[in-house]
Amino acid sequence: MLNRILPAALLALALILPAGLAAAQSGSDFAQPFNSPSGPAPGAPGIGGMAAPGEDAPSVLAPAQPPPLEPSVPVLAPVALETPPAPIVVELFTSEGCSSCPSANDYLRELARRRNLLPLSFHVDYWDYIGWKDRFADPAFADRQRAYAAARGKSMMYTPQMVVAGALEVVGSDRKAVEGALKKADRRHAMYSLSLGKDAQGGIHLQLPQATLSVPASLWLVTYVYEGATDIQAGENRGRHMITTNVVRSLRKVGQWNGAPEDWVISLTREEIAGKPDACAIIANEAEFGPVVAAAAWDFKDLW
Repeated sequence: MLNRILPAALLALALILPAGLAAAQSGSDFAQPFNSPSGPAPGAPGIGGMAAPGEDAPSVLAPAQPPPLEPSVPVLAPVALETPPAPIVVELFTSEGCSSCPSANDYLRELARRRNLLPLSFHVDYWDYIGWKDRFADPAFADRQRAYAAARGKSMMYTPQMVVAGALEVVGSDRKAVEGALKKADRRHAMYSLSLGKDAQGGIHLQLPQATLSVPASLWLVTYVYEGATDIQAGENRGRHMITTNVVRSLRKVGQWNGAPEDWVISLTREEIAGKPDACAIIANEAEFGPVVAAAAWDFKDLW
């Protein structure tokens, strides 16, 4: 009898002991907190150690990535402007071959003394055929005058013509009409201020402000000389010593501005530098040839 009971007891004990040991081992795993200094059990999914089969490698094992670098912002030295930040632009379309132009040229010279104005002389070429070729004329300047007329629904072009603030057209020698246009432009004065800076490498930065524009504005880069003098030897002004002020030497569209604050790096072409300008200006026209919404001028030697 005892011989039959003892083998049965030993068999039961052999079955109970492994189950108890497994339960004890399982209980010790759950009792250990994840933040215990000894750490979780090796192989625990998602918490240190090795990942379980089919599971992505735990992120804690990935090498730390450096934070993205902030874009460098250049330190700019301010550049003094020739004008206040928001001048009224006065564009005189003139010609050395036009007998009506000298009085308008003289008047523009007076306007150039006013601090709140940016007066510019654009010499056109369409009078060259009557006997004297204007050495300052450029077809691009006549194109600008023609585009201003088209923007206002007109087709006639003449000299001397002044376009004030890109919106008001008057005879350039009619002082009363010009003064009236200047007063209207001053009351309107829907202008935004531009600023200019120079970085350590010599780059020139045009800083455009936040602006509310009905349409994007075209940005025009203008170079000019402070004075141009010519002894006219033929044509309607034969024998005259003609002097014009702020004579434009080049005109180039450099981009569009939608009213967002921006920092533009600007430069001159070889041809523009070869013209030996005294000064440069930026003019922002709504669309391409609408009202001027921003302008600024600066001395050439301060930049290049």
